[in-house]
Amino acid sequence: MPILPKIEKVTRDATITHFLLMFGYKLFSLYFPLFLIARGFSLPEVGYNYLLIYLPIALFAPLVGFFNHKINPAILATVGILGYGIYALGMILIRAPALFYFWQVILGISAALFFVSARAILISSPLENYDRAFGWFYSAPFYADATAPAVGALFIWKFNFIGVYIFSLILQIFTAIFCFIQLKKTGN
Repeated sequence: MPILPKIEKVTRDATITHFLLMFGYKLFSLYFPLFLIARGFSLPEVGYNYLLIYLPIALFAPLVGFFNHKINPAILATVGILGYGIYALGMILIRAPALFYFWQVILGISAALFFVSARAILISSPLENYDRAFGWFYSAPFYADATAPAVGALFIWKFNFIGVYIFSLILQIFTAIFCFIQLKKTGN
């Protein structure tokens, strides 16, 4: 008898994609306020940054849901993952505060693209057990929470924040390729 229950390929691939995306993001997200403080941001400005991440998620999620009916959700999820990678690149290249705020909005839009589209992929797939599929999918970030900050701390210690952002960028590019190849056939 296997230790893990058999799960459908789409569930496995969506869960792996979700884990890799969150692992790449959580490499630095715990330390993000320190990055902002090092850049000279005040505590209220740190809060504004989080607002500029989460507000676009709320505003763009319905629009992404609409586009999931017109465009293959795997393409939209892949674009969202690439947005996370572009965000990491932006954190390396930013110099102007206005551009920095722009990258926060890009991250929020990217999150909306990935999360709405990944859920659409699971919902539109003929799964044996939707509860189990979503259980696997939603557990992925918790595994990333448990491992990524330690790896991220090591990269920050050895290579500063630039190193962790470069690693995140590389991981997000790999994740986007994996998502597109593995999940494109499950979309519209």
